Amino acid sequence: MIKIFENEEEVANEIVREMKDHLFTDQQPVFCLASGSTPQKSYQKFSNDADLQLKIKRLNIVSLDEWVGIDKSSEGSCYQMLNQDLFSQISLDSRQIVFFDGTSPDMKQECLRIDHFIEQHPITFSLMGVGMNGHIGLNEPGSPVLNYSSVVELSETTKTVAQKYFHEQTELKQGITLGLEQIASSKRVVVVITGERKAEIVKEIFTNSDARLPAQQLLGYDHIDFFLDAAAAKYMDQSS
Repeated sequence: MIKIFENEEEVANEIVREMKDHLFTDQQPVFCLASGSTPQKSYQKFSNDADLQLKIKRLNIVSLDEWVGIDKSSEGSCYQMLNQDLFSQISLDSRQIVFFDGTSPDMKQECLRIDHFIEQHPITFSLMGVGMNGHIGLNEPGSPVLNYSSVVELSETTKTVAQKYFHEQTELKQGITLGLEQIASSKRVVVVITGERKAEIVKEIFTNSDARLPAQQLLGYDHIDFFLDAAAAKYMDQSS
């Protein structure tokens, strides 16, 4: 289902409501959360909620993706962004965070480690963003729909856009990411797209069935909703 909100603030409020609901009601809450600029406002609002503190100890976070070759403590790593925006703000213990190691000498084993965790601890809530080329996690256009994590070659679009997260030009070639089917298998998935800069890719996702974009693989599920603000949805009335 597509839900269109007036602005980014309203989107963030609804996401926080969803996050709180799953934190409070899931017997064993396991969240898979996108990093980056899109969900920052949601994480800020979630972190500032005083009602969470007694429930936070029940929460586990599993990694969505990471840049291969980038240490988690490095500026621009997916872990570092989430740690800055969320983990450190809600005092999560490191044992509650199960994250890809982008510097592991054995990426196949790293994939198996995360896959095994998810098998034992199914994801109850996923919050996904969408890249400028329609990617989900680091699943690029043309990626197979996998039910396991894998190492992927990054598109030129992703390599270019990702530079905004780093203080200096950083070489990026590969990413490690959950598969699209793994994400879709979460108990609940919210895909958030905000800002006018995403309006064109939103139009592609919802009107061009031949585009074969990763985000399109999450359409048609009862438990997956797309949250858009009015700016991102500016072309939606043209497609109805």
